[in-house]
Amino acid sequence: MARIHGAVDGGWSDWGPWSGCSVTCGVGTETRDRTCTNPAPENGGADCDGPAQETQACDTGMSCPVDGGWSDWGPWSTCSVTCGVGTETRDRTCTNPAPENGGADCDGPAQETQECDTGVSCPVDGGWSDWGPC
Repeated sequence: MARIHGAVDGGWSDWGPWSGCSVTCGVGTETRDRTCTNPAPENGGADCDGPAQETQACDTGMSCPVDGGWSDWGPWSTCSVTCGVGTETRDRTCTNPAPENGGADCDGPAQETQECDTGVSCPVDGGWSDWGPC
């Protein structure tokens, strides 16, 4: 390509300041920019070579809140009775993950209860009826 007499190749400006971190807690990114204006290309001069923006990681130094999550339900307990119908329970914990740094606690019950039927009839003791007439 033929260059025009008086062509001015572009030159980069100094890098601008880093932007604020993209997050308010934990690790995010920040960027800074430069422009092809020192000088700007003129009369068919070459554009600047290289990136106009840089990105880097930034650490806010603040731990992010972690909302609590329920563990899986544990096994059902044994039935509360050995004959007839009773109840059984199962539990779960707010540890998957546990709340941290002001995160919300788990929502909902930590224990469930349901009826259980042992399938065994309970013994019934005999009892006297009322006295009949003489």
